[in-house]
Amino acid sequence: MNKEIHKLVIVAVILGLAFFRLIPHPPNFTPVLAISIFAGIKFKNNLFSYLVPIIAMFLSDAFIGFHSGMYVIYPTLILTVLIARNFNSINSAALFSSILFFIVTNFQVWIMSASYSNTLSGMIECYTLALPFFSMTLLSTFLFSYCLFYGFSFFSSTSLYQKV
Repeated sequence: MNKEIHKLVIVAVILGLAFFRLIPHPPNFTPVLAISIFAGIKFKNNLFSYLVPIIAMFLSDAFIGFHSGMYVIYPTLILTVLIARNFNSINSAALFSSILFFIVTNFQVWIMSASYSNTLSGMIECYTLALPFFSMTLLSTFLFSYCLFYGFSFFSSTSLYQKV
């Protein structure tokens, strides 16, 4: 990929994710994991593939507000890039990263929230109540992943891209 186009894609992905998190959307329906998957598979530079989702999240968190979940969410995004690099498959990466995100983030909710008792039943209650959010995470991760990959494939096959 041409270096200028590569930089343009990185900037567009970062700004797109940051913007999407700022506009109204259903809970957990964001391209966060999809962009991590895209970066893990498409960006050959390790540093960029890990930094793209982190920078995008940080920019949007700067507007939305910093929160205690950042310490769990950001490493989960890094693990998602790693999953995508190892599986190199959109479906596998989307499924496993969505499951990982669900398990890790809801474990943090259970541990840090006063809403759930610190017992096995409290943990089960936390995960049970989070299932609707998991379905949105799973749906958005698959949808946005395919949009990113097919959009990139379409863009890279256009004559505009070929001339650059």
